[in-house]
Amino acid sequence: MSVNRLLLLTCSFIIVFDNFVFWDKLFQRIDFFEASGFGFALGFGALFFAILYVILALFSNKITLKISLTILLLASAIIGYFSKIGVVFDRFMITNIVDNLKENNTKEALELLSMPLIIHLIIFGLVPIVLLWIVKIKRQPFLVESKNRIVTMLIVVVVCIVMIWFNAKYLTYFGRENRDLRYFVNPLYVIDSMHSYVNKTYFASTAEDFKVIGSDAIINDNQRKTVGIFIIGETARADRFALNGYQKDTSPLLSKRPLVNFSNVASCGTSTAYSVPCMFSILSKDNYSPQKADNQSNALDILQKAGVKVIWIDNNSSCKGVCKRIESKNILAENKFDISMLDTLKDTIDKYDSSVLIVLHSLGSHGPRYYRRYPKSFGKFTPVCENTPEKCSNKEVDNAYDNSILYADYLIDSTIQLMQDNYKDSFVFYASDHGESLGEKGVYLHGLPYIIAPKEQTHVPMLAWFSNEKSATIDEPLSHDNISHSLLGLFRVKTNVYNNKLDLF
Repeated sequence: MSVNRLLLLTCSFIIVFDNFVFWDKLFQRIDFFEASGFGFALGFGALFFAILYVILALFSNKITLKISLTILLLASAIIGYFSKIGVVFDRFMITNIVDNLKENNTKEALELLSMPLIIHLIIFGLVPIVLLWIVKIKRQPFLVESKNRIVTMLIVVVVCIVMIWFNAKYLTYFGRENRDLRYFVNPLYVIDSMHSYVNKTYFASTAEDFKVIGSDAIINDNQRKTVGIFIIGETARADRFALNGYQKDTSPLLSKRPLVNFSNVASCGTSTAYSVPCMFSILSKDNYSPQKADNQSNALDILQKAGVKVIWIDNNSSCKGVCKRIESKNILAENKFDISMLDTLKDTIDKYDSSVLIVLHSLGSHGPRYYRRYPKSFGKFTPVCENTPEKCSNKEVDNAYDNSILYADYLIDSTIQLMQDNYKDSFVFYASDHGESLGEKGVYLHGLPYIIAPKEQTHVPMLAWFSNEKSATIDEPLSHDNISHSLLGLFRVKTNVYNNKLDLF
């Protein structure tokens, strides 16, 4: 088989078999059996085929051909599987994957392994890869091969242009109204995301120096020692807290506490890598990016500058760069439940005469194996899903997830009790980084681009307990933008970057 024919077959296979989600979503929005709909679908297919073929034709040579196609086929099969459960590999998902690789965090990846995934990879990855390596490539002289590729590229591009020309009116309108479809074009959107990640991470931010902000920070009334605990919830949904009206009693302990509960809070993003830095950034969501946040002081830096001892304790993959300039430790490798973060908390706090803020980054309700996030004694709601969620019933998925929220209730309440028993001027502040889809409309997990993310991924719980027992329910719309300024206010920090309009308290 010639190289050119092999490239054409590979492109055809990926466009047809690894893009089920894209074609499904497209056919839900057009009438395929009408002439305009049929032509439009062909136009889309021709466009994707042309782009993918040109990329392969330009970057494949006789040495790297089979290796490149193997990687592409395997990657496309993986992306195709996770697209079916609502995962989109945008720049921020790529960031999260790279961070896990850098941190040697294989635990999260291993939890995604399942028999359905393996079967899918065998059918759509292994089988075509084996056939690829069995096929004998007929080598042609360089000039002949180059001519064939150029001619094929011209034919493909011309066909593509003709298809687009005849559907231009419909294409312009449809493309503008259905921009979200681009997220599901496999693997072109992922290639674009990787290019964006490399550009933003390794080139854009290097042009500017680190920006120190809040250097004027001081504490008003430095004689009082305030002890604060900020708990970062992981993947918790506001609508699964009984405090917010959920029918199951997932908040039995917190419901007995005097709390300030915020029932209408929007997350900054839909992934940990995006949201966690945003929670502590002085930037608002509208002008925030992880690169900007990483390149300037955050609320924790400013608190430390003012004289507050700030410590980060992680039972999650990492602090995503937020704790680079403060004391931190990560206990995830110990494979303990979140409550273990409280083991030496009092001893740590008592070392310091100054005010102290401890950030507890919990593993919370991180999927997909929700049943692993809590001890068996918290398995109140049964039966539970002990597989990846798309292979369980809705009830089993809900029960496993709700048990993890029940355990979060225990973690928060235990932290409150520790503060109440030992410190007169103290608070516990809790907010989740993002939510989670549990099968609504066939979508699972999190990480969808914010513009198309369902409320389940963006509506997060947030609450606070104070040693003077304030109690209120706040229903007005709020967001992660409020967190940094509220922390500064709670420690009575005076600085020109503090905005009292964003201070919740």
